[in-house]
Amino acid sequence: MTGVDFSPAALTSAAGLAKRLDLKATWVETDVLDARAAVTGDFDLVYTSIGTINWFPDLDRWASQIAGLLRPGGTFYIRDGHPVLYALDEHAEGLRFRFPYFSTGHAQVWDEESTYAGEGTVEHSRTYQWAHPLSDIINSLLGAGLQLLRVNEGTTLPWKFSPRMVQVPGGFAWPEAERGLVPCTYTIIARKP
Repeated sequence: MTGVDFSPAALTSAAGLAKRLDLKATWVETDVLDARAAVTGDFDLVYTSIGTINWFPDLDRWASQIAGLLRPGGTFYIRDGHPVLYALDEHAEGLRFRFPYFSTGHAQVWDEESTYAGEGTVEHSRTYQWAHPLSDIINSLLGAGLQLLRVNEGTTLPWKFSPRMVQVPGGFAWPEAERGLVPCTYTIIARKP
């Protein structure tokens, strides 16, 4: 197993967890958009975790890294927050759109000191995020030569996106009357021919 991140602190934390679980892993500090150049070998599986691609302005570059890291017959897997979810105002009284669903080519700029990783604040509070509709995500993978095997959309999240969400088995969801109105996650499975 090989893990890639640009954050030395994240890699140190991952290495500590792997050691506690007695897992063998290699850790590579690099921008994931340069992963193919930084990582040795090719892989049966490439996984992109929740909350990753909204940081990337260029999904075609991201998808080309995935295709470059997979060996023929290898599988790509992503589960992420749904782009429709990220377009919602999480503090609204009901389901209300506030942010772009479609890519505008411009980053959304956030300046927040809080961290999603626990208590405390971050030193560098400005972040940039890009909206990517589901079609752009899928088309970037197809454009990189991957074959789409499956796309699923779900109604639960592993985190509480909005104060209005309720805890359910498997995470958090909108109140029952709204649960079927908006997807919360998507999963894509693709293969390199």
